[in-house]
Amino acid sequence: MPTKKRIQREDILKAAVQVIRREGPSALTMRRIAAQVGCSTQPLYSEFGGQEQLLGVLCEYIRAQYLAAPCCTYRDFGRLFLQFAGQEKELFCFLYLRKRAPGQTLVEDANFNATLHLLQETLEISHEQAAELHHRMQYYCYGLGTMIATGYRTMSPEEIDRELAEFFCLLLEHYKHASDAQTLAYWLERSRHPMLSNEGGTYGNTQNKGL
Repeated sequence: MPTKKRIQREDILKAAVQVIRREGPSALTMRRIAAQVGCSTQPLYSEFGGQEQLLGVLCEYIRAQYLAAPCCTYRDFGRLFLQFAGQEKELFCFLYLRKRAPGQTLVEDANFNATLHLLQETLEISHEQAAELHHRMQYYCYGLGTMIATGYRTMSPEEIDRELAEFFCLLLEHYKHASDAQTLAYWLERSRHPMLSNEGGTYGNTQNKGL
């Protein structure tokens, strides 16, 4: 029977997360991670091959642990992202403020496919339109998240919800030609209740509705 490894891959990834939380992304080295685990650097190199490979896996691990979640409405995705920026500032900076190689995606999104499906279903738009709309929301949330994580702005849950709703209204005006209050209220309610039929529901005041 093969000998069980004493140091598991997840032990190393959890240790790396703790180093970032405690000392910031710039402190993340193989030696620091190994010290957090309580071992030499040899198990880290054996498991990942090198620091760049470990960092790539670590990004995926953090996104899966903190940003991948079942969300019922479009606002849930934005809320999750911005709450992560506020609650896990150093991890946010590690994921989203690091330098990227040419051609890399600006904002990695653990919920991308689920988000596009939700937008297509609730707003009755094409995959291409859903992707374009979502990218615009991503860039907006990326800016807000960066300000939150770096201390330029603090936002309460109520402020986050209001910001997301107001920007989403602007997107609806463009993608659904929702220039009047009644049309805007209709699509806001649809986005709030994904299973709502075209005929169901009542649409009145838009305040605190949608997403």
